[in-house]
Amino acid sequence: MKNGIYIYGVISREAGSRSAGKTSDPQDFGKIGIGNKAVKVFAVNFKDLAAVVSKSPFIVYDSLAKEKTIKDLVSHQFVIEKVMESFTIMPVKFGTMAAAEDEVIEFLRKGYFMLKNGLRQTQGKIELDVVTNWELSKILTAIYHRSHRIKNKQKEIAAKGAGATTEDKIALGRLVEQELETRKTRMNHLILETLKRKAIDVCLHDLAGDDMIFNAAFFIKKQDKDFFYKIIDKLDHRFQDSLNFRVVGPLPPYSFSTILFNRITKLEVEKAKKTLGLNGEITDKTVNYAYRQLALKCHPDKNADTGQLKFEVINSAYRVLKDFTENGFFNVDIYRWEGQR
Repeated sequence: MKNGIYIYGVISREAGSRSAGKTSDPQDFGKIGIGNKAVKVFAVNFKDLAAVVSKSPFIVYDSLAKEKTIKDLVSHQFVIEKVMESFTIMPVKFGTMAAAEDEVIEFLRKGYFMLKNGLRQTQGKIELDVVTNWELSKILTAIYHRSHRIKNKQKEIAAKGAGATTEDKIALGRLVEQELETRKTRMNHLILETLKRKAIDVCLHDLAGDDMIFNAAFFIKKQDKDFFYKIIDKLDHRFQDSLNFRVVGPLPPYSFSTILFNRITKLEVEKAKKTLGLNGEITDKTVNYAYRQLALKCHPDKNADTGQLKFEVINSAYRVLKDFTENGFFNVDIYRWEGQR
């Protein structure tokens, strides 16, 4: 299998980016990297930046078994959080690989000013992830005791006795669902408004399951960590009978400043050019023209049987060439994770 370079994150080599007492230039972080046996993690330097990397067989993670992907993800996060103990680090998206160290240097060169600015903005800051679950049985008991609408519906059903219909029971269930949703929304808002007072930024994540009512990442100053935990403790004490709070961190800014390093191979470019019928040097104008001609010819509305598949292939080739004409073989970007609520 072809070997490559796995990229974990980017750090600044300036003294001000390091934790107290950590003044040595980063070179070797130990054998903590991804692999069947832990491999050496080291730095590839460019000016005052460095990429934290390890040598690895070139892997396409989309094609790997779930168990291997999860194992490597844990290793990926371990390396980043270990380096974070000594340096400000911006994580690179999991699964990012380069062909060789020269490509890593090109990645740092092309994204230099963006990466340097991103590190400056994250210096002295951490991410804390807060997850809140509610004790559904206790919440339901409170709802049945306090909601007048639910009490009245229960009395109505009880008065009917055996004459109560399925529709009556469905109506009661709907009232309970509405009350649960109202209470969840109210608690979610209260937690968010209380915690964000001490946060520089907040990123809301998906709720996983009916028991989870709050899931968010908070970007805070390191010096505010203890005070943030005290706020959590007060919320936990206030809702001790019904809510459970869990805090994960300190973490690097996974949710706020994760680096994307996109690479396009020469083979992908040539394949896309062939699909669009292009030869020689390409420009934005020639790519757009070729795409429009083929898209009109192969649109699914005109080719009901095979048009959809051809159209998807053409679209894929077009995206590759558009990216290539705009960014070349490499593109560096910083993205913020956005959850759907």
